[in-house]
Amino acid sequence: MSNGHDDFEPIDGVNDVQIPQSTTVDHLIVEGNNNNITGDTLSNVIVENWIFAPIAVTIQKMNVSKPTHVFNIAEKESKKQFFAEALIPFLFAGLGLILAGVMLESAEGSEFFTTLPDAVIMVPTLVGLKGNLEMTLSSRLSTLANLGFMESRRDKMNVAISNMALIQCQAIAVSSLAVIPVLIVGEKPITAGDTLCLLLSAVVTASLASFILSLLMVAVVIAARHWNLNPDNISTPVAASLGDVSTLYILLTVGTLVCHMRDLHITLLIVILICFLIIAIVGAIMAQKDRFTLEVLKNGWWPILCAMVITTLSGLVLKKSMQAYPPLAAFQPLINGLGGNLVAVQASRISTQLHRARKNREVEVKPLHHYIDPIRAFFGKNEDASAAQILIGISVPSNIIFIFIIFLIGVGFHNTTPFTISFVLVCAIQVTVLLYICQILVRAMWIMRIDPDNSAIPFLTALGDLFGSLLLILCFWSQWKYFGLPVSADQYTGHKFGH
Repeated sequence: MSNGHDDFEPIDGVNDVQIPQSTTVDHLIVEGNNNNITGDTLSNVIVENWIFAPIAVTIQKMNVSKPTHVFNIAEKESKKQFFAEALIPFLFAGLGLILAGVMLESAEGSEFFTTLPDAVIMVPTLVGLKGNLEMTLSSRLSTLANLGFMESRRDKMNVAISNMALIQCQAIAVSSLAVIPVLIVGEKPITAGDTLCLLLSAVVTASLASFILSLLMVAVVIAARHWNLNPDNISTPVAASLGDVSTLYILLTVGTLVCHMRDLHITLLIVILICFLIIAIVGAIMAQKDRFTLEVLKNGWWPILCAMVITTLSGLVLKKSMQAYPPLAAFQPLINGLGGNLVAVQASRISTQLHRARKNREVEVKPLHHYIDPIRAFFGKNEDASAAQILIGISVPSNIIFIFIIFLIGVGFHNTTPFTISFVLVCAIQVTVLLYICQILVRAMWIMRIDPDNSAIPFLTALGDLFGSLLLILCFWSQWKYFGLPVSADQYTGHKFGH
């Protein structure tokens, strides 16, 4: 998408070089006369010291090219095309997040949360983990598809199997750590049996949800390429439309079942847990056979773990806020999910641009200070600003629609104009801040030699969860404090969403 884009410029003197190479300005080192450079010479003078190598670098090391049927980089995607491709999946994502809010608020009285009240701390962690894994998978698949590595049936099968195996390994391994915050900051004493229940519930939930959504992601990306659509714009919102609901449903179902079984079949629960750990090991073995997933398997853990720490803070905020303002639970998945989806779309698009620029021997990133200007980010004549304008433009009217749907279902208090304005405003603030951080963070990671496909999205969605939760609390507090809206805990004894 170089046409009209202010980031990508051809590099003089290297157009005849036959291998893909790094073209980031501060890492391209050319000695002597450019006209005498050979492919071998150029490969020797390029500084390639990646902390976490992206797909484009892996392609370079493999020395392969997939030029046919690649999404045309010479044609800038029109605003109308981007809007049309992003709007419908975004609306479906919003409806799915509303259902997640219904389920979360109703789950306060479920047997699982009644038996293990501190389990609610795991909800943002597991939902965030699911989101991070599926969004990074979506971005990775979109990049591979746009670079032409998902054209043949064999390519599609190889990509699908290796990436689904990787996701299973990551989901089971990281979800095993989701119990630690409950043990550390939980308000009630946790027994060994409780710990086993929480651990098995987290692992099974993450594994099943990731398997279902991985299949969905592969299907969506393949379908998008078949219909000549940009999967960057579609796959992430589609994942969100079912992701939070399916994760919460599986957690409540599995958690309740495990609590029933622990007194009678404790040995069986241990055996089941061991089986899932074996699945993780098998997934790692399968993932390391593919060059694209091997890099993620070796170096892709720290972004997810750091994001998990941030979402754990969101879990603590969620638990406290649900105690202070019970109806807040109905809105929390919506604000966090939509903000995360929008910024993930932007991150995926920018990451794909960087990969394409490398493949086409163009300047990938200008000096970082070029991206700090908020005028450039939202009002400049570049693709980042155009996409940001469209994403914010989609967010504001959509949130007005979603908030009326929530009140149509019923949250125990009547909607007011100040509340609607306040909610839409905090959503817009959250999205704007995330989009601004996104266009800096993705480039910063690329300059620091860290793959943004697998690293930027977890940080952005985790920050979105925490920032969105804090803004939502501010929204409810201000409405209760200054407008007398009846949303405090003493006004919601025994109330359930939709009743």
